[in-house]
Amino acid sequence: MKRLALLTAVTTCTAVAAYAATEVLGTGAATVIEIEVAPHELAECRETLQQVASMPAVSDDGTPLLFQSSDDLPQVRCVASTV
Repeated sequence: MKRLALLTAVTTCTAVAAYAATEVLGTGAATVIEIEVAPHELAECRETLQQVASMPAVSDDGTPLLFQSSDDLPQVRCVASTV
């Protein structure tokens, strides 16, 4: 019985340590999504992004996210295409 309790404790500690290591290593630079548009559409794209940024963050099924900050969400910016 003591062996089972010891194995359970070791397994739990290992899982917690793995989760903590993932959280520490996973805090990299924020993702930036660039939307390439024609130079004459750049102002409209930026205006649309401002409107979207003012909307509350929701999940895929439409329910509001539990946090009020969008720090974990990717950043989006409009870029004029050079082609």
